[in-house]
Amino acid sequence: MKKIRLAAAALAVGLTMLAPAVADATPMPLTFGIYPGGYAGGGSTTGKPDNPAEIRKALAQLQSGHTPFLLRDYLGCDSAFPDDEMQYLAPGRRLDVVLGYSGQSMPEWQTCVERTVQRYGPIADTISVTLEQNAVPQPNGDTALVQGVIAGKKAAGRDGFDRLQIGFDEVAYARPFTQFWQHLAQLGGAEFSRSVGFVGVDLYPDSGLPGVPPVPDLAGFVRQTLHTVRTQEMPIAGLGRDVPIRVSENGWATHTAQRTPADQARALTTEILAVNQDRAADNVASYELFALRDDVTGSPSSFDNFGIMTDDYTPKPMYWLYQGLISGLSRS
Repeated sequence: MKKIRLAAAALAVGLTMLAPAVADATPMPLTFGIYPGGYAGGGSTTGKPDNPAEIRKALAQLQSGHTPFLLRDYLGCDSAFPDDEMQYLAPGRRLDVVLGYSGQSMPEWQTCVERTVQRYGPIADTISVTLEQNAVPQPNGDTALVQGVIAGKKAAGRDGFDRLQIGFDEVAYARPFTQFWQHLAQLGGAEFSRSVGFVGVDLYPDSGLPGVPPVPDLAGFVRQTLHTVRTQEMPIAGLGRDVPIRVSENGWATHTAQRTPADQARALTTEILAVNQDRAADNVASYELFALRDDVTGSPSSFDNFGIMTDDYTPKPMYWLYQGLISGLSRS
């Protein structure tokens, strides 16, 4: 463990010397964050419950005084917000809220979006409406995405939340989802383009998820994917370089003997450095890791083993490396 801590410290010092791929202007450092839970859709339904005291301790160590720091929070319209992450807010921490769509009528959905803006606007940097609609489409979900972004933008302006960005997430690959983006542009037009505050990218190359093939060059895949989003997808909907990309999820599962915690550390470090290298070229504003802990360590399901800690909050190597990356790249 001591060696891992020393490696993280050395990494933090060395990372301050890294420059982005394109130095057309000095870019802002990445804002970092994490999903502080363990559950991932598709995994076990009987995972260990969260331990708030352990979560607070782990977040404090990861953040190490660096601000801002994002906490990803998944919500739905058909609940009373039972599992939100407001309890983990502390100085410098802000929420990245994801509001899932589950088939409401458009008036009901728009009302839900407006109420979410009212509730979370003072403590959130971002609200993402729907989730991964391009990869896991919900009926009428494209319309919900467009109308949710527009309604959220109007509500944020009306309520005076000038800092709050309204956007959406997609699972992104090195190839463009052209038809998906064309449909959004057709549905939303200029009003949608004016309302989008960010595009969230969920990155899971070689992650261990079912159907996801190995990726020999993780760094190249990450940079190509971000560039594809910027140059081949966002222009379809009239989104320019002023609209930032946010890496909203990035994870790597350790659910087999061939996918070890050491392998996770190598893979995720490679991907994070690639995101940082691309931040100027493609205006990438933030990076969030999925997830803080495993839901069920040792489960054969990849969904249960995305954590950088085990389900009893024992750190894996990536936990200490992420602390070092945050420390180093937050200053670069």
